[in-house]
Amino acid sequence: HKEYRRQRQMCIRDSRKAMQLTGGGYDGSVIAGNGNAPGASGLATPLARGYAAFGSDSGHSSSAAEASFALNDEALENYFGDQLRKTRDVAVKLIARRYGAAPVRTYAAGGSGGGREALYVADRWPALYDGVIAYFPAWSLTGMLTNYAITSKALAAPGAWSNPAKQQLLTRSVVAACDALDGATDGVISKVSACAFDPATLACPGGADTGDGCLSTAQISGFRAYATPLKLPYPLANGTDGYAALNIFNGGVIPAMGSSAPATPSRFDMAFATYIGESFVKYMVYRDASYDPFLFAVDANGYVQQRLRYISSRLDIDPDLSAFANKGGKVLIVHGMADPLIPAGSSEEFYRRAVAAMGSERVSAFLKYYEVPGYGHGSGAYDVRLDSVDALERWVEQGVAPSGLTVTDANAGNNGRTRPLCEYPAWPRYDGTGDVDRASSFSCVR
Repeated sequence: HKEYRRQRQMCIRDSRKAMQLTGGGYDGSVIAGNGNAPGASGLATPLARGYAAFGSDSGHSSSAAEASFALNDEALENYFGDQLRKTRDVAVKLIARRYGAAPVRTYAAGGSGGGREALYVADRWPALYDGVIAYFPAWSLTGMLTNYAITSKALAAPGAWSNPAKQQLLTRSVVAACDALDGATDGVISKVSACAFDPATLACPGGADTGDGCLSTAQISGFRAYATPLKLPYPLANGTDGYAALNIFNGGVIPAMGSSAPATPSRFDMAFATYIGESFVKYMVYRDASYDPFLFAVDANGYVQQRLRYISSRLDIDPDLSAFANKGGKVLIVHGMADPLIPAGSSEEFYRRAVAAMGSERVSAFLKYYEVPGYGHGSGAYDVRLDSVDALERWVEQGVAPSGLTVTDANAGNNGRTRPLCEYPAWPRYDGTGDVDRASSFSCVR
């Protein structure tokens, strides 16, 4: 053990690199330094690679799905973003004291809310970081949480919620209708843009609920709430005026609708949108634990507009990362097309707005965005295993931009099948011959 510690310390001293591992959801638990980057199950952790690694709980202790901490001003501002800089500054001081020098390179990596945090440090403190990895990032979190609250409200309408059997019925039907559009029948919808499943084909006779083999009119409306983008009557601080819809009817998304109908107070067996949205409305918008989240409306009054814009100014990311690009920083973003919590369309908006602000050539020189069919929110029909840390290191430290990457399916039952990792807007199409479990049988096309 002593020899292992000595070698590890020498490795850290020699590499002089640090990795900030970010949280998720509403945070609330310490992200330990021996954790890993998202999408890296079975691969070496940053600590094992010789990094000094660190994380935080964002300044409060709670469930990642509950936000009552936001009633405390300092805890809320820490969650918004202050904790990231505070944690980094303390960690760098400790590293310098222990090893005699500050890190030469500092990176950040995380997924979901942690993906937002990784992009946040590149946006707010570009001079302090060299590269970030963001999986399914909640970069426009104010819009996302607002959309959750609105979706939950629609799902709480009489009869609109569907039980798990009906949720599975919809997903199976969408996959069966669109699986083969990419040339391979493998349980993964790759050509999402060509899939347009109509849930009315599953309608119960007469529109009433007659069992788990069909959907009532109200239940179809509930699913449509997930597939309808949010449109705000005013822009948020980061320029967003809405939020993308989930790929319920075209991407093979397994809806995160839980096993109980929405109600207030919410429970964790209800729809993800219900308990996450309720916390947002009660504790961040109205800051009133007794407020009924089903009364929430974006145009209710001037206070709501003012409050959402303030939250956005503190919480959200500006897609124009010019300062980070100018200093040589690099960004890797990965998003699954079957994500049931954060739609891939959100990351597509981030990419489009980055290109609009900086130009496609400049964006390509420092940012790569990849979409993975069948990948959900850290799991799914295709569960990503990708050495994004290695890809980022090579880009930042050797100037070798990611190219021709492949992604492995970490699902045990899929025998390590691989696909090409296609840079947006390309998607992987089966060539018509060869093993459908090998990336070499697919081509990235637009």
